[in-house]
Amino acid sequence: MITTPEKPQFKSDIKVLLGRRVKQLRTEAGLGQVTLAAQCDIFRTYLSRIENGSANPTITVVAALALALKVEVAELLTE
Repeated sequence: MITTPEKPQFKSDIKVLLGRRVKQLRTEAGLGQVTLAAQCDIFRTYLSRIENGSANPTITVVAALALALKVEVAELLTE
């Protein structure tokens, strides 16, 4: 029987990691989703999808989030 190797889960894992980190930093900063979304010029529903790991934001959006949260982009990708 021939088996196929499992696909790496990197794409979904990195989205979940990013989302958790954005939410953590947002709540630590005392910001609501509406406020952060407005600062980044994105919809609140899109921010919600980023935070729950279902959206795949562009690097431009990631940079806007980092700027609004006053952190380096790399900090959004670390636990």
